[in-house]
Amino acid sequence: MIKIAIADDSEALLREAERLVKKYMETSACTFQITSYPEPLALTASIAEGERFDIYLLDIEMPGANGIDVAGEIRQFQPVAVIIFLTAYIEYAAKGYTVGALRYILKPRMAEELPEALEAALKALAGADSACLTLSRYNNITRIFYRDIIYVRKDARCVRIVTTEQGALPDSRGIKELFEAFHDARFTFTDRSCFVNLDFARAIDGNWMVMKNGERLPISRPMMPKVKEAIMGLWGG
Repeated sequence: MIKIAIADDSEALLREAERLVKKYMETSACTFQITSYPEPLALTASIAEGERFDIYLLDIEMPGANGIDVAGEIRQFQPVAVIIFLTAYIEYAAKGYTVGALRYILKPRMAEELPEALEAALKALAGADSACLTLSRYNNITRIFYRDIIYVRKDARCVRIVTTEQGALPDSRGIKELFEAFHDARFTFTDRSCFVNLDFARAIDGNWMVMKNGERLPISRPMMPKVKEAIMGLWGG
């Protein structure tokens, strides 16, 4: 699923951006979810709490925290997230690119320019995060993108891969063997029988990892230092 955040303090422009994004995404082969923020500080607070999006559409001229400030917050947590700026003033373009914006769209030309920007965004995402795991079971072969894996856990009978799109899928490999197949810094063990995708982690609460889906996974004492180190490496701080 492609998660898209739109931040604009103008209600009319926010709704128009929603309409145009939805119109384009419905023509793509991707499932998607749009979340709108009329207040920029609400978006930065959401990010600080662990929320993540694949594409951000940000108005540059917002009260409280402008789009450049918001983009700076995003970059601390998501160095490769796609950022598209919306503005009425061409002179802000140079500042926008200092935080790695993919596109800079003038609001009066949003209907003409946004579809191309979203096409470029989807291509950038595909190139940045196309890594996947292939499962073979009986006569079935399943592909799971790393970005859709929430966590992997060993139970009494097998290893289960819990995903956002395909539910929980069983795998016959050992959990260490499976972990070694990833080679991705987002994944870290929380105890001997479980490793998680930190993109889906919301917080550490005592000896528990709180996931965005509400699940709480135990963190063993020996694993705690490595878990914290992995989180700091991805989230900053």
